[in-house]
Amino acid sequence: MKRLTCWMMAMLLCSVPFVDSKALTLTEDEPAVVYYMPQTQLLLTVEYDETVTEIGPFYQYSERYLGTKDVLTKAERQFTLQNVTFKPIACADTSRCYVLQDKTGKTQRLSLSPFCTLAGINLSHTEAPKSCNGHRQQSNKKSCENAIGTPATQLMPLLEEQLMASSTAKMAEGAAKLIYRIREMRLNLLAGDVERYPADGNALKRVLQEMDKREQELTALFVGRRTVTHHVHTLTYTPQTGVGQKEEAILFRFSKYYGIVANDDLSGEPVKISITKNVHQLAAPAKQSQKSAPAIYYNLPGSGVMTVTYADRELINHPVDVAQWGVSVPVNSVLLDGNTQITFNPMTGAIVSIEK
Repeated sequence: MKRLTCWMMAMLLCSVPFVDSKALTLTEDEPAVVYYMPQTQLLLTVEYDETVTEIGPFYQYSERYLGTKDVLTKAERQFTLQNVTFKPIACADTSRCYVLQDKTGKTQRLSLSPFCTLAGINLSHTEAPKSCNGHRQQSNKKSCENAIGTPATQLMPLLEEQLMASSTAKMAEGAAKLIYRIREMRLNLLAGDVERYPADGNALKRVLQEMDKREQELTALFVGRRTVTHHVHTLTYTPQTGVGQKEEAILFRFSKYYGIVANDDLSGEPVKISITKNVHQLAAPAKQSQKSAPAIYYNLPGSGVMTVTYADRELINHPVDVAQWGVSVPVNSVLLDGNTQITFNPMTGAIVSIEK
């Protein structure tokens, strides 16, 4: 009990930054426990691809020297929305704050989460949930895949003889000769028709890989290159209260030419979120006064169905529990006997388990 009391005091000290002095008034030197009902937020992960198409500098000579008409003739950059996923996270709802001033010792039996919501009563230990603080909009490049050629920063892979040519046609001719020379060397290696053969199979494999890479770099000078970069962007959305039976909003807009753009940028199509509340909703909770709560309160969350759509395409359709749509209910005083262990879901505030 002493260890639990010390842990609770440490948690109270950690909770000080969450208290809004404008909305909460405490009496100095009077013991109290301050806790909040949770607020549900939706952490959305947006995955999209950026495709950059570049024209090869020798594309006009591709048929003449390589015998192919399958070349890229238009430089462009396009973005494609691939997927949107979500997971619920929680933080303190500062509009639903409770102060427990109890001289019977109940405060010493409370366990709080890192974001100051109830985690349990009479628990010997509590697995602390992850806090949602720090989630912000961000965008990261995850991977890069080259369909044709090499990255755009690659220098022209020619030798001095080709680079010093007097015309573009001569440079193209020199590049084509290098391609045919690499092909011939690779064929000789595979046939074993060389004076110095690689020492073992791994050495042969590396030599062939380098030849393939070199040939692709040179071929890109004729047929062009297409680079695909995968992006991941995250943002949070907080369901609102008092908006009626259905809540709708624009998360962001997505343009095939610019990727993710601002909500007011009409160059992109809107990605919309819609949350429909279940028909059987709980009554809205009465506003709590700033006096000491007579009991320990927990939350009965509301629920709904969330959909995310883009250009008539449904990306998400999933049920969600929303803590801020719920009501605060006092724990039955019979359960506050000092021997009953009550575990709360710190994400929604609901009771998870009751054990004697």
